[in-house]
Amino acid sequence: MRKAILLFSLLLLSSCVSLPQYPGGQRINLAGYSFVPPADKQWSMLMMSTYQTVLAAKGNNPKETFVIAAQIIQISTFTDKDEFLKYVQKGRAAEPQTGRFELIRNSEILDSGRMETCVKHIAVSKDYGAKRGGLYTIFETYGMNCIHPNNPKIDVFIELSRKAPMESQSDELDKIGQELLDSVKFSEFH
Repeated sequence: MRKAILLFSLLLLSSCVSLPQYPGGQRINLAGYSFVPPADKQWSMLMMSTYQTVLAAKGNNPKETFVIAAQIIQISTFTDKDEFLKYVQKGRAAEPQTGRFELIRNSEILDSGRMETCVKHIAVSKDYGAKRGGLYTIFETYGMNCIHPNNPKIDVFIELSRKAPMESQSDELDKIGQELLDSVKFSEFH
């Protein structure tokens, strides 16, 4: 489902639709949490609802795009951090295996840098459905799932993704992805 949201987002970004612009570097406040999109990009708000937000931006290369997807998900309570890690791993592995994506590398680890229970995930895949001038496109993701500290039945998901031509290499995603995750703050639900 997450990939479908991202693909839809990229389609909207590349179309002629005029979307609300949101300058990076300014905090976005949502139900129970907030984050700051990377400051060096102009973000288009593709969707904003009570439980889900999607922003998109063009990269330095005309065939490069970035998407931030954030949502809250109802979950069961977990007895420990390792159980939550297994839940996230199982959910990420359960995405449809259509043959469009070929995983290059993936890591899912408990994030020891946060006080909350969070699982950070970083992945790189080949996307054979979005060619952008080559045999495939590089699809990178940098994100996390966190148990909300004020409501253990809420999973907060946030992810930055990048699509670019296969010959395009960038270390930018790790830097701005970590900045995005570090910017996440949790608050009470109102």
